[in-house]
Amino acid sequence: MQKFKEYTLEEFEKVRGRVMQNVRQTPLIYSKWLSSLYNARIYLKLEALNLGHSFKIRGATNAILHFIEQNGEPKRVITASGGNHGLGVAIASYLMNIPCLVVLPEGSSGHRIQVIESYNAKILLHGESWQEANEHALSLVVPGADLYIHPFADRDVYMGQGTVGLEILDQITDFDVLIASVGGGGLLSGISLALDAHDMIGSRSIISVETEGSDCYKKSRDAGHLVQLSSIDSIAVTLGAKTTTDEIFNILNTLTSHSLTVSDKESVFWMKEFLNSEKILIEPASSCVVAALEKIPDDQLENKTVILVICGSNISLDEFIKWDKQFLI
Repeated sequence: MQKFKEYTLEEFEKVRGRVMQNVRQTPLIYSKWLSSLYNARIYLKLEALNLGHSFKIRGATNAILHFIEQNGEPKRVITASGGNHGLGVAIASYLMNIPCLVVLPEGSSGHRIQVIESYNAKILLHGESWQEANEHALSLVVPGADLYIHPFADRDVYMGQGTVGLEILDQITDFDVLIASVGGGGLLSGISLALDAHDMIGSRSIISVETEGSDCYKKSRDAGHLVQLSSIDSIAVTLGAKTTTDEIFNILNTLTSHSLTVSDKESVFWMKEFLNSEKILIEPASSCVVAALEKIPDDQLENKTVILVICGSNISLDEFIKWDKQFLI
């Protein structure tokens, strides 16, 4: 029985209609390598192949188009992001020919700045953390003119991310386990709500994964209430939310079966294994999901159909080489 009746299948289909104006359906591929390792049928939902090399284009597109439906076109779109969200918003704005401002923390990589600017977005550097950059971004919003898009604490954003779940149901008839990473929780809460709208949770295991040092949800789940991290201490910067929202916390607690964490070293090890076997260089926010398979009891994987959401691939070869030397050599 559906648990969150306010998130309807009809609404999700409307969201999909908006999102597919900008977003390509990403492949769901069978991984012979991982299936052999774990005696399971393991599939990879390759959001790393989406525009901007992550799922973030989905929520950004839905947020902008829904705003336009209700209010008309904004004069400017504003966001703050040290990760993939800023790029997703920049691309969505570019495709709709709307000016975009992305506020980044000082010290953001030159490569990331260059990529965002290639979509005609303006960059402003402010503060040492995402929180400081975000506070400044909010101070720049002109009411009635600008549209501010939060990375995860926005219904339109996580409903847009939930279209990943709709696509999975189109691509595979049934599955037993779905595993995805959590930063602020927008991706997995959206997917879980889409599955719930289809009444597809039931006996299926929905597992969240974080890296140690960026595990605000796992710590909150264990504590039974929202916890805010004092700092982010992980290379998985795209998972770098110090806390989430009451709504997302409630969705994840209700619809997911359990939460796992892995170390940065484990993430880098499986990043390298994934590159060697699947020939795709993925970011730690994706490889942590692969690493999590080692943490799941054999009887929960053997002969099961398992879906791994490979959420992004926005790292450089130089970063991978640096982490390889730091953790594995």
